[in-house]
Amino acid sequence: MRENNEDWQKQLDSVLVELYGLHKIFGDQLGFLELLSKLEGVVGTTDFMVYRVQIFSAISLLTDLANTLDARES
Repeated sequence: MRENNEDWQKQLDSVLVELYGLHKIFGDQLGFLELLSKLEGVVGTTDFMVYRVQIFSAISLLTDLANTLDARES
């Protein structure tokens, strides 16, 4: 979204709200703190490459968290 000059900040704010809620429910047992830290960190960055690296890292963490939750449901 940032590359396309779309309103990425509102989307990021929405994701952060949801993650804070999940962190409150699950605590840090699933690694939400690391994910929240990465996403909060990109809010103020002006360096696009730093932003990009952190976003892709956050996506990987989120994928791992989703897989962990899916495994718990099985």
